[in-house]
Amino acid sequence: MKNIILSLFAFGLTCSAAPLAVVNGDFSDLAGLTRKPDGWYAGLPQGWSGSEGSYAVHAKRGATPPACNVSNLGFFRQQVGVLEQASDITLTFDVSEPWKPDVLLNATLLDGNLLELAAGDFKVGVKQQLVARGVPAGTTIIIGFQAAKSTPGLDNVSVSVQPATSAPAGAVAQSNAKITVASYYFGNYHHGDPRNVKMKGQDWDEWELVKAAKPRFPGHQQPNVPLWGYTDESDPKAMEQKIAAAADHGIEAFIFDWYYYDDGPFLDRPIDLGFLKAANNSRLKFAFMWANHDWIELHPYTKGAPRKVLFPGTVTPANFEKICAHVINDYFKHPSYWKIEGKPYFSFYDLSKLLENFGSVAAARAALDKFRAQVKAAGFPGLHLNAVAWGQPILPNEKVPVDAARLVHDLGFDSVTSYVWIHHVHLLQQATDYNLVRDGYFNYWNGAMKKFGLPFFPNVTMGWDPSPRCDQRDKFDASGYPFTNTIGGNTPERFKEALAMTKRRLLAQPDSAGPRILNINCWNEWTEGSYLEPDQRNGMKYLEAIRDVFGVAPAVKQVIPQR
Repeated sequence: MKNIILSLFAFGLTCSAAPLAVVNGDFSDLAGLTRKPDGWYAGLPQGWSGSEGSYAVHAKRGATPPACNVSNLGFFRQQVGVLEQASDITLTFDVSEPWKPDVLLNATLLDGNLLELAAGDFKVGVKQQLVARGVPAGTTIIIGFQAAKSTPGLDNVSVSVQPATSAPAGAVAQSNAKITVASYYFGNYHHGDPRNVKMKGQDWDEWELVKAAKPRFPGHQQPNVPLWGYTDESDPKAMEQKIAAAADHGIEAFIFDWYYYDDGPFLDRPIDLGFLKAANNSRLKFAFMWANHDWIELHPYTKGAPRKVLFPGTVTPANFEKICAHVINDYFKHPSYWKIEGKPYFSFYDLSKLLENFGSVAAARAALDKFRAQVKAAGFPGLHLNAVAWGQPILPNEKVPVDAARLVHDLGFDSVTSYVWIHHVHLLQQATDYNLVRDGYFNYWNGAMKKFGLPFFPNVTMGWDPSPRCDQRDKFDASGYPFTNTIGGNTPERFKEALAMTKRRLLAQPDSAGPRILNINCWNEWTEGSYLEPDQRNGMKYLEAIRDVFGVAPAVKQVIPQR
């Protein structure tokens, strides 16, 4: 029975109110772990969730052996129960340095939505304590640990509950507070793009990779077959079907992955010919995320082949000005362009590439300030600049800024977001469990709000599987994009629970935290295994999950500025 309850906890389910208790807090239960030489045991300790670690527990080290090696376990956590009454919660634990000196352990108390109740970094010491005060009755409690520095040892974990010494924090947002749901859109599923025609031929699009995909390991679900067929998204009629389905299921905006290089646009036909000519485009807003990364030949990629840069992501300062004028005049003024408080939303995918355009932070800031001034001169109250921030790169040539928070501040961005969960969570298994990745991302979300000090728009990722972009003759492993590990178990039901958790967290935010916005990856990243469009396996279930959680999107109402 204990194992059944623990498995429910691991999948994010809650139970009725019960006393809080830590299972295997001293790590003495070594059942299910694999013994290694010199006292090491690999795997996940009984009762705990986290990444699978090679060296998880040492039977002979620590102040009171065994000790847990948190550094190998990622976001290491356990659900410990549900509060019966409003309470103060004390998390107690020992921190040691049995393997390396100068350690630091991060400890957190969280609710059932992985929202942080209390957190802190702790040095070596016995009976270290973290306290969350005034936690409301009925709150699911999760304890979490991560190595903040070096290799801390963790032992003797326990929780205690006392009557609340302060009034429980009330809901800071009304249940009917406005939440905007947007979805990224990747447009490489159409014929006739001049660059693709030159490289691949008149009739090529990325559907060819979707069709050719094969199962690459046991349980791998490939190929994925679109329910609507291999449609051409540059056809207004095909786009009308997408717009209607999105609006009918609670999505309010497509954020197009938008490409523009020094020598001109790329993949703009789904926007210019598809969306803007669709008869029903008033039902959905649209906006741009400038996907200003290098475009590399990987459609498909053969293992060991040179990673040839076809189109560099940097542009000259002069072309940057022309591009800004282009988006203002040809897109921002469209009545369906998405605006936040009247300001057009415009996002940058690669902050490092943006900086490379100008050579210095000061020059980049001056260019963005000029962009803002041009938007105001066009009749808008301003420009909402959004930064996609990463914790780890995905594509070849991607670089993580040394200090992303400082760069975002110095460049004057208005908000921060994510593109996909795996920018922030390592996939340590070939099919890493969806809920483990979800929990890792939600934990990142806690830190990101403090780190950036700006409105943060969270992401919900439907899945991850770039195997269609791999040469299907090559062994599929984690040797470098598109050969990566995948997300497994991403069912519509689990996706729906991730949406519901995100909604509850957004509703708990104070109004001062900024607009309540989330984005989804992705409407149609078919070759990266993250798509909302219906397929023959699940039909409309992913879209229905959005509708069930958020309802149907309201009609678009936009004011066209005077030219």
